[in-house]
Order: sequence, then structure tokens, then C-alpha cells
Amino acid sequence: MSRYLKVALIVLTVLNAVALAINISLPTKAAVGAKSYEDLLDDPDFTLAVQAVIEKCKVNLDIAKLQCGPQK
Repeated sequence: MSRYLKVALIVLTVLNAVALAINISLPTKAAVGAKSYEDLLDDPDFTLAVQAVIEKCKVNLDIAKLQCGPQK
């Protein structure tokens, strides 16, 4: 491995560690009225809607699939 490549890999590793340490990512917003995760947890209508989906639908978390309606 060339010296230039090693230096480049070390620099990228350091930059990655710094980015993780200061967490420069933007806060996520849900697609539901641009509410935050905490806002959705406190919203009783959203909580009831999620409970209805859980009761009526089959959720496969392994493949991120939601199946509602007649189950086979």
C-alpha cells in the first residue's frame, strides 16, 4: 500500500471520528407535520393510530414490510 493511500485513510478515519464525536447530523423530523419523535410520542391521536396499525396489521421488521388486510 502506498504511503499516500495510508495517509489518506488515516485522515479520513480521523475526520469520521471527529464527526461522530461532535454529532454534526441534523435532528430528524417525522413526515407527520414536521413533528419530532418526542412530539409524536406526546400526541394522543398519533399514539392511537399506531396502536390501531399494530392491532390490525402484520409487521415484519426483518424486511421492513407492513401488511394490512386479509392475512394469508
